[in-house]
Amino acid sequence: MKMTHENKVERFYSHGSRKRGSQEGGYLSFGFWADETEHYHQAVEALINKILQFEKPLDSGMALNVACGYGAETVKIYEKIRPSGIIAIDITEAHIAYAKHQIELLKLSDRIRVEKMDACKLNFPPDYFNYIISIEGPAHFNTREIFLRKAYKLLKPGGILLLSDIVANMKETNKNLYNRIIGRFCAKHWHMPKANWISIKEMNSLLKRIGFEVDILESIGNYVFPGFSKYNLRWGSIKNAIQTRGFTIGLALTFISWLLGYVHRKNMIDYVFVRALKI
Repeated sequence: MKMTHENKVERFYSHGSRKRGSQEGGYLSFGFWADETEHYHQAVEALINKILQFEKPLDSGMALNVACGYGAETVKIYEKIRPSGIIAIDITEAHIAYAKHQIELLKLSDRIRVEKMDACKLNFPPDYFNYIISIEGPAHFNTREIFLRKAYKLLKPGGILLLSDIVANMKETNKNLYNRIIGRFCAKHWHMPKANWISIKEMNSLLKRIGFEVDILESIGNYVFPGFSKYNLRWGSIKNAIQTRGFTIGLALTFISWLLGYVHRKNMIDYVFVRALKI
């Protein structure tokens, strides 16, 4: 039986999940690497702080965290926004199981509900959420546009969409055969559908076509890919990847870390922070 795109994404993130979830506080993002950043944990804390920097406590309402991973970011979202409740979803069963356990340990199960769900098949009432937040998930979704259109319907008027996401510079990617081969290889093995290969400008246009008012669409790739790539090419990081994910997957993830840094240096990909409102 042929695997679906969602099956492939789940398999990709399932390798070594039990060990990986217990490391670095359960964070899973690329992180935000300022000049003084020395460790991965600092970087991922800095990224979630940047994404939530303009948000104020609600003390009411609902939030949806899409592609919640091991749940660490979800807890930070709850602590900063203080909604009545958060629904956290992910396509990977291993992530869901770990996140549920952590939420229970923190005694937050009455406020944070964790479910396995496809981001492109969101099953919630219209105008339900005050916030929809996804950190690095949309690049994997099949497709990003389907997710964004569903997110718009699910947000209340005045609701806020917060994303960190990966975008592509197709002019540079299509510049020559070498770049096209690298681009296709990177997208295939990182499970990024071709429909999601859009630029920052195209992302802005897509959000506006859907109906969003774009408050912030900021390129932050220079603070993401170089630091992430450099950190994961350290011997300690390579050794940990192999011990956690197994020899083959560990080396493959190390290679992907290098490749993401490389294609960013070639101006083929970028990383964006998005804050948009439903008007």
